Amino acid sequence: MMGILDKYDESIKLTYNYAYRILVHLKNIIDNFSNIKNPDDITMEVYRDSIIKKYETLEDLTWKLLSKIYKSSGLEINNPRGCYKQAFKEGLINDIEIWNDILLSRNSKSHIYDEQDYEEIKNKIISDYTGAIEDLLSNLSKVVM
Repeated sequence: MMGILDKYDESIKLTYNYAYRILVHLKNIIDNFSNIKNPDDITMEVYRDSIIKKYETLEDLTWKLLSKIYKSSGLEINNPRGCYKQAFKEGLINDIEIWNDILLSRNSKSHIYDEQDYEEIKNKIISDYTGAIEDLLSNLSKVVM
C-alpha cells in the first residue's frame, strides 16, 4: 500500500513542478508581450493566442494537481469546480469569485467567435488569473514540497 502512496507523492510533485514551469513560461510571454513597442496585428494575435493557450494548459494542470492532492488524502474530486471549492474551504484560495470567473472564462472560451471577447479573456488572464494561480501554487508548495 505504501508504494501506491509514494506514486501519488511523486505524481503530485511532478505535476506541481510542471505547473510551476508553465506559470513561468506564461509570465515570460506576458512580459515579452508588454515590452513590444508598436506590434503589428499578426504579432498581437500570436501573443494573445500564446497567452491563452499557455493559460489553458496551466489552469488544467492546476485543477488536476488539486484533484491528485485530494485523492491522495482519500477525497475523490474529479472536476475543476469541486477542486476549487475545496481549496477555498482549506484556505488555499483566497478569492473564490476570481476562481468562479476563471471557470466561466474556461467554459466560454471554446465558444467565442468575437475578437473583443477573446481580447477580454486575455486581459483577465494578465490582470487576474495568472496572479490567482501563482498564489495557489505558492500555497500548494508548502503542502507539496
